[in-house]
Amino acid sequence: MKRFLILALIISGLLTALPKPVLAQFERAEIGVNGLTCSQCSRTVEMSLRKLDFVADVEMNLEHTEGKITFRKNSRPDMDRIAQAVIDAGFSLRYLNAEITDINKVAEMTSKSCIDLDHNIYVFTEPLGIYTGKMAKLKFIGKKFLSKNEFRKMEQYMSQSCGNTASNGKVYHVQLVKS
Repeated sequence: MKRFLILALIISGLLTALPKPVLAQFERAEIGVNGLTCSQCSRTVEMSLRKLDFVADVEMNLEHTEGKITFRKNSRPDMDRIAQAVIDAGFSLRYLNAEITDINKVAEMTSKSCIDLDHNIYVFTEPLGIYTGKMAKLKFIGKKFLSKNEFRKMEQYMSQSCGNTASNGKVYHVQLVKS
């Protein structure tokens, strides 16, 4: 019994010494959608996005052909699934920007141009440097996230890597959107 108690105390001590998970998370995203010409088009994209389990709310703006997505608290938003939902609705993305909170906590884990967050790797197309803000907006770079012309301009930056891969996650190329 004594051995079991000592072993339990040792394991408990080891578990409390392990690093705590970073609390940063994506809260909102903004999307630009190509091809929205009517309210039914806008509604189709909205309903496709609302089917995603991590989406709490969607507001579409037909006049500017864009939308705002609010994510559920403590969820793991999947940017590829957002892009695919728009594609499945019959449209394409012009841009996808997402707001991440507590970026300063994440910055402690960065190399010059990478963040490992929730098993996903975010590779910055330009060095992040020292970032002191609490919230940051990231622009996602890739074929699914940009118009063809915009992607051609950004494709050269996608060869950058961090020398590591995402375990059970994805690798995204992003830019910090300066306000």
